Amino acid sequence: MTKNKSKLRKVFSIIGKLLLVFIASALMVWIFPSTSTFKYDFQEGGFWEHENLISPIDIRVDKTELELSQERKAIIDNKKLYFNITNDTIINIPELQGLPLNHTIKVIKDTNTYEIQISDITSNLQFNEKVTQSNLDAQLSNISSIKEFIEKGDEIIAKGEKITPTKFDALTIYKQDYEKKITEKKTIYKQIIGQFILVSIALIAMLFFFKYISPELYRDNKKILLILSVILLMVATTSLIVNINSQYIYIAPLCLTPILIRTFFDSRSALYVFLVNIIIIGFSVPNSFEFIFYQLMVGMMVIISMEHLEKRSDFFKISLFVFATYAVIYLALTLIQDAALTKINPYRFLYFGVNAAMTLFAFPIIYIFEKAFGYVSEVSLLEYSNTNSKVLRDLSIKAPGTFQHSVQVANLAEDLIHQIGGNSLLVRVGALHHDIGKSLKPMFFIENQHTGFNPHDEITNEESAEVITSHIVEGVKLAYKYKLPEPIIDFIRTHHGTSKTKYFYNKQKLEHPDMPIDENLFTYKGPKPFSRETAVVMMVDSVEAASRSLKEHSEKTISNLVDGIIDDQIKNDQFSNSNITFRDITIIKQVLKRKLQAIYHTRIQYPVNN
Repeated sequence: MTKNKSKLRKVFSIIGKLLLVFIASALMVWIFPSTSTFKYDFQEGGFWEHENLISPIDIRVDKTELELSQERKAIIDNKKLYFNITNDTIINIPELQGLPLNHTIKVIKDTNTYEIQISDITSNLQFNEKVTQSNLDAQLSNISSIKEFIEKGDEIIAKGEKITPTKFDALTIYKQDYEKKITEKKTIYKQIIGQFILVSIALIAMLFFFKYISPELYRDNKKILLILSVILLMVATTSLIVNINSQYIYIAPLCLTPILIRTFFDSRSALYVFLVNIIIIGFSVPNSFEFIFYQLMVGMMVIISMEHLEKRSDFFKISLFVFATYAVIYLALTLIQDAALTKINPYRFLYFGVNAAMTLFAFPIIYIFEKAFGYVSEVSLLEYSNTNSKVLRDLSIKAPGTFQHSVQVANLAEDLIHQIGGNSLLVRVGALHHDIGKSLKPMFFIENQHTGFNPHDEITNEESAEVITSHIVEGVKLAYKYKLPEPIIDFIRTHHGTSKTKYFYNKQKLEHPDMPIDENLFTYKGPKPFSRETAVVMMVDSVEAASRSLKEHSEKTISNLVDGIIDDQIKNDQFSNSNITFRDITIIKQVLKRKLQAIYHTRIQYPVNN
């Protein structure tokens, strides 16, 4: 029966993931269809940065009315004047007045026509208006309305060539024809179906990646929803920008994808999600190969820089890094295409600057995702790990022994989670905060008793147990007061699970052997740890605290202590809700023994020089 339920849960989980993928794919196709997008980006006066473009159609670039009018005016202004040689004396010729001496005119003699300059006139001439007008009419009638004609199969423009007004018109006609054809209903339906299939395949491939590389992420549909939301957000943003003007494509802050994913998950997941994201968007933008190359290089650099993120202000450094990477790639591609910097488009640097500035939107977006999905980002964890925060500073002042214990637990737990896999920063932050409830009654906990006075001597065992177990409830209240996120509060709730306060429980049994014991009074209310991170903190907390009471810190006593405590926790079913394995526990024991032996190792006493 249990096996059937487990299989059923797996089936429903898979169906849920596929449903999320198909819904996300449909939304992306609806938001940003690639059916009407021309794949080349160009502007008049710029340079053709793509491969040589061969026309698949006949292209006729017509002259504008202004151009035709200007051409007619130029012909009229420069019309040829025809004259006949005459024997009559003509003193003034009005048609020649105002013309320079080097102006050329046509002279008709018998059946021949020849040209002479005004300065060379030696005969009497008579203006022939009829021939002049006839010739002018012929020239005007021969004006062509076609500026340029490109036959199918001919080259429209070559790589690196300047986009003149005529070339710009030819490219525009080609673009309009392209978009007209692909906006036909039959073509639209085919392309929408094709795009839906391609996007779905890309997202399903991403799921397979998570299944084999990050199983914990794959199992959590809420995490899958977060990732799909990030991809959808970037698709929508890019769509909005491209719809305004496709030339602004490099303003789209796609490097937000690796920033957001790396903030919540690991670097491998961030890189793969980003790759899927730019491939999906690449279906729908001009010059997709160059676009993907730009984004992939910048995204990889962002992920690398995220590894050294220590505070929120580092995002400004990442922003500068984004701009610099874009700029260097653009300069390099310009040199490859033209071997000179004369064709650089200065507006590109403006686009890169806006893009880099928009990465700072990561701040509010991270906050929104934290609240919407209940996760805590690594950026926030870095801030919560600061021991100068108000809650940890209060703990160090009011309960210094507890604070030192928490720091030691944090150091050990962080090392352990590195060994078995998990979120080491979350473990560190959780361990630092797990005992903050002790700051309210610090003297009731032995690590803070330095004066010899023990307040437990003045109350009953039941009351002592109540004070000890209440540090969980009080810790949770303090966490809410200081607005700590739920993933950190989970460490406060679970670090004792449903175990007993054994010292006072056993003391009660010894002092009152004939009295019935209400075990609930001596038992923590839980819950049990439900992740490997919370399980590790439970183990380290118990072992580190107990190790302080050892009279002898030999290899044998430390080994027995570690085995005894963790085996007892397993026996009492404390790890049944967490995804920790016996192999993990074996590694934890080995590393804990080695670390504690190093901590309590006695230095060799060297002789003192007299």
